[in-house]
Amino acid sequence: MMTCFLSVTAFSFILVHVSSSSCSDNQCTAPPQSQPGVSLLQARHSSATKRKSAVTVNPSGAAAPLDETGYAAVADRCCQAEMKVFIERQIKDMGYEVCERPGLDGIVPYHSCERGVQTFDDLTSNILQDAISKCPWVASTGACKALDPSCPTFAGAPLSDCGCNRSQAVLLDFERATVLQNNLGSGGPDTGVAEIRYGGIGEYPAGQPFDLVVAAPDAYAGSNKHNGKASSPKFGRLSVYGPGHSKAPANWDGNAKLQLSFVRPGGATPVILPEFFFALFDVDGDLAGTVKQAVSGIGYKGYVTDTNTALVASKNADGSTKFTATGEKVPNPEDPMTATQEQRQNMVMFFYENMSRFELELSVTHTGAHQDSDKWFLFAGNSALSNMCES
Repeated sequence: MMTCFLSVTAFSFILVHVSSSSCSDNQCTAPPQSQPGVSLLQARHSSATKRKSAVTVNPSGAAAPLDETGYAAVADRCCQAEMKVFIERQIKDMGYEVCERPGLDGIVPYHSCERGVQTFDDLTSNILQDAISKCPWVASTGACKALDPSCPTFAGAPLSDCGCNRSQAVLLDFERATVLQNNLGSGGPDTGVAEIRYGGIGEYPAGQPFDLVVAAPDAYAGSNKHNGKASSPKFGRLSVYGPGHSKAPANWDGNAKLQLSFVRPGGATPVILPEFFFALFDVDGDLAGTVKQAVSGIGYKGYVTDTNTALVASKNADGSTKFTATGEKVPNPEDPMTATQEQRQNMVMFFYENMSRFELELSVTHTGAHQDSDKWFLFAGNSALSNMCES
């Protein structure tokens, strides 16, 4: 996960001077402490920050709760379009409206991975300060008015899409790949090195093949005979036992921490890919609703979910996002690039830059009495969610 930070002391980044008489940064961005209405604005800020954060959230900018948990989930997407929606919702919730839309565009990059994630309190404070500046792009609802002639013109830079690019991403093709080794966690069905190796899963640079190696450095418990590829060969597949499974070690907690590496064929020479996608499909529960799947990524730049995703997001200790199923069983997709609306709602696609190794955690939990629960995780190097990325 990208974790760049930037302290924003003034919002002059969204202003382009058009005359020598334009106002200074301090005039346009710093809140005059003696100006009437400051107490009211501070009261609104206090009220906004006292909300209780949700434990799990819909990570869409249109649905995430307006608190620190929701802010963190949306910011972690590395998607300016989603953050713009979130910020505008917060503006309306505070009793304000956008007067100069380029001003809204200008603030967005300072609350996404492009220039540094901050906090929900910072966002609220930025809005409050800009609303009482001499040159506001935001104002109380119904109070927008023409800017002072001395003010510069707002000119927010065009917003980028969700930080991923379909044409630049190196394809991981599970249908083309061959399962050369299948012995994750030394559980078979093959013998030898404890890994799954997908041979020839892609080429980078063009014409130079590479493999994908999946290992479980800590522990792994699952039905190994189902690992490798799904019935549809376009997907990779892994089985994970839930906690308390009769075939799992006594201390198994249902969390499989995996290390995935790109290497040259037959060896361990790393291959750094400039950009690639890794999507998880069919993240769901069982028919009884007592078993749930969850996935976490480490090292990603951002992620994409459906706007009306059925997955809920929560924050891990390392700052990454965990996605947990909320519904019952969903039919498995037959093709990564073709999905029903229900299937889209149970997918998440991470995107990465300049990586040769990354990590995933696949988890199974259960709330019922039945202990012998396990789930299959389907994955591929592209998905129908890539329509949210640049072409």
